[in-house]
Order: sequence, then C-alpha cells, then structure tokens
Amino acid sequence: MAFISISITKNHPLILGKGGFGRQLADWLSAEGWGEAEFLDDSAPGCVGGLRDYADPKLLKPGRPAFVALGDNALRVELLQKLAAAGYDTPVFISDMAAVSPSAVLEPGCVILPQAYVGADAHLGVGCIINGGAIVDHDAVLGRGVHVAPGGIVKAGAEVEALTKVDSGEIIKK
Repeated sequence: MAFISISITKNHPLILGKGGFGRQLADWLSAEGWGEAEFLDDSAPGCVGGLRDYADPKLLKPGRPAFVALGDNALRVELLQKLAAAGYDTPVFISDMAAVSPSAVLEPGCVILPQAYVGADAHLGVGCIINGGAIVDHDAVLGRGVHVAPGGIVKAGAEVEALTKVDSGEIIKK
C-alpha cells in the first residue's frame, strides 16, 4: 500500500529553496505539466518570500502543492511537516523518466528524479530525495529525510537511518 499523495491541483507549485536543486525541480515540474513554480528562499533573487513565509495568505491556497528542495535533511523534514500543518499538499513527485515499483511505499514529500530506480516493496520515509541515477533496490527501508545522491546505491533489504545522505558512488549494503 503506497502512501503516494495525489495533488488536488498541479498549478503553480510552491518550492522552498531556489538553489540548484530547487531550480532543477522547477524545470522538471514544469516539463511534466505542473506549471510555473513560485519560490521561497531567504537569499535568492526572484522569490515571493523567505523560507518561513509559507503561511502568507497570498501564497496559501488549500491543497496547493509544495515541495522542499533543500539539502539540509533535517530542515527539509521540518518544513514539510509545517507545510502540511498549514494546509499545503506535500505530494510525491516521480519523474516520468524514473522507474518506481507499484509496491514501493513513498511517504509525502518524496522526490524521485529522472533515471532513478525504486524497487519492489522499498519503503521511503517522509521527504526522501532519490536523485538522478540513484538506485534503491527491493525491500530497502529509508528513514525520513534520506537523500540518495546521483549514482548512490541502496542495495536490497538495506536500511538507511533517518536524515542520512548516501553520497554519489556510495553503496549501502544489508
């Protein structure tokens, strides 16, 4: 049973973080029909506010999809929880160019990027990022906020603790 959240609307997602990952995510969302994103960031130009401005009534529309595109795993999970509590939808994003088994469980806020693979009965906690070319094999369990970097591999049945980064080229074994 997957916890994949279906967004009520795909129009104008809100992305917290306008660094490289946030800009890439906006490109993929736009290419896959989500529309143009708005950003919240404390220091990047061209944003509609800072990271903590998500509760602004001009931005908050019930069910609006919101993503957290920050490399700080703990902050990503914290902000996802606050977005959900404020009324945003924190859907799972699976790129059309990724392969995800139908039996995989993806909790809210997970982002699965192009060329990534998530195998049968894998379980990904809230706010996991499976970056381009990363592999999470069958029966693997990722705690909340895990980031598997491009080319990282989590082998079958392996467990990764919450808030961990699996770096490029790193292999996590059972």
